Amino acid sequence: MRIIQLDIREARPEDYLPIFELIKNELGYPQVDYDKLCTRLENIRSDARHLTAIAEADGQVAGFIGIYVGIAYNYDREFIQISALAVRKELQNRGIGSRLLQWAEEYAAKNDYQILKLTSRLHRVEAHAFYDRNGYEKKSYGFSKEISE
Repeated sequence: MRIIQLDIREARPEDYLPIFELIKNELGYPQVDYDKLCTRLENIRSDARHLTAIAEADGQVAGFIGIYVGIAYNYDREFIQISALAVRKELQNRGIGSRLLQWAEEYAAKNDYQILKLTSRLHRVEAHAFYDRNGYEKKSYGFSKEISE
């Protein structure tokens, strides 16, 4: 079953709690602190190179996407990095995630960015299949290392 009426718009402060819930529950980051996230979201809102958008269905936040403009050593132009994408569990498989990706692709095209990139954690096999279905190609592994103080 697909959602028929879906509005995608830039996130506002009143969307922070549903975004927090999506990050905590759907993306699997239960350790995220709400107040610290609100501060990060405000920093993101004030930075012209970042944008958070929400998908709204029936007056509720159904999902969100976060993007930012990146510069790379191996591209002649800037690119869009999708830094987060989540849809409420009970609304998944209804086209919301694909619509959010489409929104990011349209944003990229309107602003003359030719490449979209993203990373997805290794255990998110269903997400990998979703990105494959939406035309994204696996090109690399991502690595990280936490440096403690």
